[in-house]
Amino acid sequence: MTSLLQEWDDLPAVDHHCHPLLHLNTKLTAIDLRRPFTEAIDDNVIREHTQHSVAYRRALRILAAELGCDPTEEDVLGSRNEVDPVEYANRLLKKSRTGLMILDHGYAGGEAMSPAEHSATIETPQLHVVRLETAAEGLVASSESVTDWLDAARSMLRDAVDGGAVGVKTIAAYRAGLQLLEPDPSRAAADFKILRARAAAGETVRLLGEPLCHTLLVAAAEECSRLGVPLQVHCGLGDPDEDLALANPLGLRRLFVEPRFANLKVVLLHCYPFHREAAYLSSVFPNVYMDLSLAIHLAGQDGARALEEALGLCPTSKLLYATDASRFAEVYLVAAVLYREALAGALGRLVDSDWLTRAEAVEAGRQVLSGNAERTYQLIAP
Repeated sequence: MTSLLQEWDDLPAVDHHCHPLLHLNTKLTAIDLRRPFTEAIDDNVIREHTQHSVAYRRALRILAAELGCDPTEEDVLGSRNEVDPVEYANRLLKKSRTGLMILDHGYAGGEAMSPAEHSATIETPQLHVVRLETAAEGLVASSESVTDWLDAARSMLRDAVDGGAVGVKTIAAYRAGLQLLEPDPSRAAADFKILRARAAAGETVRLLGEPLCHTLLVAAAEECSRLGVPLQVHCGLGDPDEDLALANPLGLRRLFVEPRFANLKVVLLHCYPFHREAAYLSSVFPNVYMDLSLAIHLAGQDGARALEEALGLCPTSKLLYATDASRFAEVYLVAAVLYREALAGALGRLVDSDWLTRAEAVEAGRQVLSGNAERTYQLIAP
């Protein structure tokens, strides 16, 4: 089979969707290391079964090769816990050939470094996106009505972009689903009163349900369109809290066809097992893009097959590299190794079957690893 992997050895990737690392002063346990390689949150699953997934077994071999130890969980953890954590994290990120991290600081699965701590500790260049629902929850207590809240959310997004944010991320998929209909203002107003009462009582404010989540999503989409920044939309796998049946990106069609969203760039995150639907949307709508973050390092060989299937419809100019890595530098390295292998394999098979020339495949890989994100997020001059 045509080998392309070495063609991108010198190409730093733009990881357009990832999360910050946890503080680097703690040693890892076996359970700690397993958590980023499963969607499970049930401790029994993680304790009894995660270590038997093929994805985790491959991850151990990748990490063992870097640490110079046997590919067992015990030896990997023993070697890892003996090294300087800051030097080690930066070494792994450099080895992953990550040239830029576009971070969602709203989630890390534990005690994450703050943006200031992260930029001071991690040498890789970093940008960030706004996590919409998390940021909007912080505006509830100071807003008198749902209208005030939406105005505050729009203002917050404008200020964030002025302050350097390069995009907005929505988690509506697991707060309300993605069957996006026209929000009902009366239901949204009623739900907001309940949410504001909780805030006034000192209770946790958590945005849930279609009336508020979809009202906020539409407002944010309009604002992103005006600001010229992409809207990242979680779809498919990525959070055990979601009903996966409601996370299909086909439900977002109105964002792609209504005139008020004409300038909106939508980046579909994760996508698996809806990668074919995402590829279809990317192929027919001008401002829709996709990635396969998380799927590549969670779904084993099926992640690599998903990438190949996505390229059946998705133009190579519409597929973006991302890891959705969080918690530990190990996840960045494993995801990077597996993604580059999957990309090289998929494009190499297209060369062998005469769908692409070698030169076309090499250029496609460069687009996916960096060029597409640079254009989508306006990281380079047009």
